[in-house]
Amino acid sequence: MRSRLVVSAVLAFLTALPAAAQSSKADIFAGYSYLRFDSVSLGLPHDSSLNGWAASGTAYFYKPWLGAVADFSGNYGKKNGLAFNAYSFLGGPQLTLRRHGSGVFIRVLLGADRNSISGATDTGFEYGGGGGLDIGLRHHITVRAFQADYLKVKTFGVYQKNVRVSAGLVWHWGHK
Repeated sequence: MRSRLVVSAVLAFLTALPAAAQSSKADIFAGYSYLRFDSVSLGLPHDSSLNGWAASGTAYFYKPWLGAVADFSGNYGKKNGLAFNAYSFLGGPQLTLRRHGSGVFIRVLLGADRNSISGATDTGFEYGGGGGLDIGLRHHITVRAFQADYLKVKTFGVYQKNVRVSAGLVWHWGHK
């Protein structure tokens, strides 16, 4: 199931890149991700702190401020003798305001989340939203100072309210 989700999302994003390059631009983000995993909803005494990676691609089709984002992350950690893995496969619209090489963005995300706790695995529908700040570094590179997303998912029969914060580098392609 997970491999089908990943392959479908990657193929959808890659087929969108040529169209984006013809009409405007695309952004690729890669960086560190921190996830406050709502393990209290699963019966543990405290939330869990998970560390990992985040990657996303945004294609701007018709307007330079309106894009479609594909967002992926993997976060890992241990708490109370349990090993946690959380993978998100998300997509949705993103609004971006750019000035002088820097920018702010907000977005809505929908997709799937695959959580694993010491071998027990469940996949559920995930939704949420967030935003962030990119600071201009070079002509085609910006630093994503922060990206924060509130994500709600139902796995293991309960709703979890997670918060993900990421930072890293963004590469810009296409026309200005």
